Amino acid sequence: MKNVGIIGCGMMGKVHSIAYSSLQDVNVKAVASLSREQTLECARLTSSKASTVEEILTDDEIEVVSICTPTDTHRDLVVEAARNRKHVFCEKPIARTLKDALEMVEVCKQNGVLLGVNHVVRFFDSYSRAKSLMEDGAIGTVVMARMYRGGVFPKHGWNNWFDELARSGGVLLDLSIHDFDFLRTVLGEVESITARSVKNTPSHPGRNRDHAIAVVKFTNGSLAHVEGSWAEPENAPSKFTTSFEFVGRDGMITYDSDEDFTIRVQTVSKDLPSFSKSTPAANDPYGLHIQKFIEAVREERKVPVDGIEAIEALKISLAANRSAESGRPVKLLEVV
Repeated sequence: MKNVGIIGCGMMGKVHSIAYSSLQDVNVKAVASLSREQTLECARLTSSKASTVEEILTDDEIEVVSICTPTDTHRDLVVEAARNRKHVFCEKPIARTLKDALEMVEVCKQNGVLLGVNHVVRFFDSYSRAKSLMEDGAIGTVVMARMYRGGVFPKHGWNNWFDELARSGGVLLDLSIHDFDFLRTVLGEVESITARSVKNTPSHPGRNRDHAIAVVKFTNGSLAHVEGSWAEPENAPSKFTTSFEFVGRDGMITYDSDEDFTIRVQTVSKDLPSFSKSTPAANDPYGLHIQKFIEAVREERKVPVDGIEAIEALKISLAANRSAESGRPVKLLEVV
């Protein structure tokens, strides 16, 4: 039986609570957050006790800690958990700064604990299926990609932390990082990025940039257009949507969550129909990722998305923000 503690009981804390509760031989022993109401809700979902952060971090019976707090708090919590010899499953982004992220990885290594970061898009069936198709050569060498991820402004954040650039990093770091991470698994390492961002939400008075586009150039010569938005209107039919398009030399794969969740494949490959469509499985990607993380802890092997991989996604987002601020392309090597 693995005992787990959850720190942060907002939206993602509830997601983690449900995911851990569905696993066998896993016991959520305690939960904690700044909100008494949210803490009690997660305690109810997990049949655990409402506790404090300090109690969770110092409880010798707790072996795994989930960090579901604002991005700028990740460093301190992960470092303290690692020093108390606890494996850590941390929400993305791994940290707000590269310095913090590097320290988190190093402290976990020094203390012999595993660090996993919840880049969950890899576990969505639509994305993992598209990746498998590309790896199988369904559309030939991929040369272009287009990604969209967006919705209404995330007002659920504690004390409106999403609206503070210094805390959340804005839409490019908090939201588009999902697509940056996934693109790395398909197209490899990034060479440079050109980005622009604006403030677009008339109903939200904050100053944070909430709509952005980025053109990502990969070392293999391929290009990707990534668009992220927190600027959808409150009365939009869908509060959150995602889409992608991968173009290869022999065809293309497209997906739009607003269109019946259908993946479409067009190809000139003689091994596949010239046109086909399918519906992604309605899996629980959060539960699947947490399950794989717990399995890695039990078997003492590499976790699905470790701190090193999370740092690479963070560097792309930081380069995108730097480009948006400076108005020039930024090479990934500049992010140090």
